[in-house]
Amino acid sequence: MRVISFKIWGDYAHFRRHYSTSSPLTHSIPPPSALRGLVGAIMGYSRGEYPEKLGPEDAKFGVRLLQPVKKIRLGVNYMDTKDGSWVQLDWNSLRPIIEKDTHGNLRLHTQVRMEFLKDPTFEIFFHHNDNSLMDELADRLKDHRLVFTPYLGITECIANFEFLWDRDVRPVEGLMEVVSAFSLDAVKDFKLNGGMGIVRERIPLFIDAQRIRSASREVIFNPFAEPILAEVEGTFAYPDEANKAFAFL
Repeated sequence: MRVISFKIWGDYAHFRRHYSTSSPLTHSIPPPSALRGLVGAIMGYSRGEYPEKLGPEDAKFGVRLLQPVKKIRLGVNYMDTKDGSWVQLDWNSLRPIIEKDTHGNLRLHTQVRMEFLKDPTFEIFFHHNDNSLMDELADRLKDHRLVFTPYLGITECIANFEFLWDRDVRPVEGLMEVVSAFSLDAVKDFKLNGGMGIVRERIPLFIDAQRIRSASREVIFNPFAEPILAEVEGTFAYPDEANKAFAFL
């Protein structure tokens, strides 16, 4: 199987957990639903195009932590732009005339405490059934040539990226040092060493063009960016690394 590997990183990232509301929490790793948008931005696909062109029938994504998970909380100011709240302007002060909501509160800024990943760095594994699409993506990654600005979950978290390798990989079986996150359902066996940390999260796999989440999965990974010794169905040998493997989500 042909696989493209590339690194993504940034100062911050926020991959919102769908069940969090007033204080949004973030996933520890980018879910495939977010990676479809990232690859779509590099390739120039619109919001309506990339869920179809990079759908789960054709595209596969894997994620490897390259830095331990660090999370912080920051206050974010949102501006109310609905219902013409910024339409009227006081020409004397050149400030907007702020309307009040039904409770008598001023409608302008709302501060929300959000959880972010700090200094996130990931290796992404990508496969697509269309080899010509793979060729174009590899060229764009190598040349650092993109169409839309890539970001890590939300537009405020701009992403950088770097091409790593483009190789044919072979499937492997048995206990291996799995460097990537992997599906809980695919686990056959694993070994825990002293002091090892394991995290389990439910992440969205696919969100369609109407922003409807249609699939999710329980995944396992080491938050300290270390491999997990495990036997996982559907793993592939990591190039030039003995006894190391990765899996798709």
